[in-house]
Amino acid sequence: MKDYRSEAGEKFRKRLILTAKGRHGAKDMTRQDAKDALEFLFSAEAHPAQAGAFLTAMRFKGATIEEMMGFLDAMEEVASLISPNVENLVNCNGPYDGRKKALNLSVAAAIVTAAAGVPVVLHSNTGLPPKDGVSNARVLEALGVAAAREPEMVARDIERKAFGHLHASRYLHGVERLKPLRQVLFYRSFLHACEVMLNPAGAKRSLIGAAHDTFLERFAYAAGGRGQERVMVVLGLDGGDELPLVPTPVADYRDGVVEHYTLAPTDFGLKEAKHDRCESPLDTAMRTEAVLGGTDDTHRDAVLFNSAVRIYLGGKSGSIEEGLHLASDTLASGKAMAKLRELRG
Repeated sequence: MKDYRSEAGEKFRKRLILTAKGRHGAKDMTRQDAKDALEFLFSAEAHPAQAGAFLTAMRFKGATIEEMMGFLDAMEEVASLISPNVENLVNCNGPYDGRKKALNLSVAAAIVTAAAGVPVVLHSNTGLPPKDGVSNARVLEALGVAAAREPEMVARDIERKAFGHLHASRYLHGVERLKPLRQVLFYRSFLHACEVMLNPAGAKRSLIGAAHDTFLERFAYAAGGRGQERVMVVLGLDGGDELPLVPTPVADYRDGVVEHYTLAPTDFGLKEAKHDRCESPLDTAMRTEAVLGGTDDTHRDAVLFNSAVRIYLGGKSGSIEEGLHLASDTLASGKAMAKLRELRG
């Protein structure tokens, strides 16, 4: 039988006892405590039962901002991070387990943003429960764009093409060790939340999604407090970074302060509309190509609205309204479709 009496193992044992006392009895961790706990679970010494117990205990307890920051520290410390030599990079991210309800147009918006001159990095995964849905990686693959490139190649992609995608299997080494366990637990854990807040390319500006309004401020402080200039957290579709064409709550982190407001498409001359249901990766890719190529305007407003937010966040425009004009010009000129062809090359 494996010996768990090492110093790290004993420390984790005590931490697990304190964490597994239920919602009202569990003791919160410091940032360093949280980092140490997750680092142990990434190690070869950790037993799957310990990892499962900790994920379950944290699900009942709920993670504080300090704990989220510590978990993020641990996740990125054993990841293959990149530092592309570009200015105003925007980090965009939704849930790594993808979507099941709403059509994924985040990739389309990112491509328009890159074509407009704002570098973008996406990151996601495939085959992750509980949704195991249409992730950015699956949409890119269906579009004919390689989604699982090595990190150093992604850095060059961002520098040369203003667009890159990091696949968890290639860069997120510690968390990927726990993927088999997560695939049999099925439920969401703090790892799902922290994946959304990761910043693997060292961007100073992020647009991330939250599934519930109670997460907006916590995500903003946890992600922003680790060195970013600005983090916009939106109550996006399926918990993603895509804003629906309805009034959407936002928590906007700047200079250590979070401002709460609502973004509505009608504020920028767009009509409200219901979001379309989720489609398969192939169907999503077909719809993405149609809007980028200008052959179908069904999803044009949704893509323009989301592109405008990204363009504004990247500093290419002074307002979302200006970003909307730039996004519209980018689509009309054929630059967005040209960018997709470039990404396929």
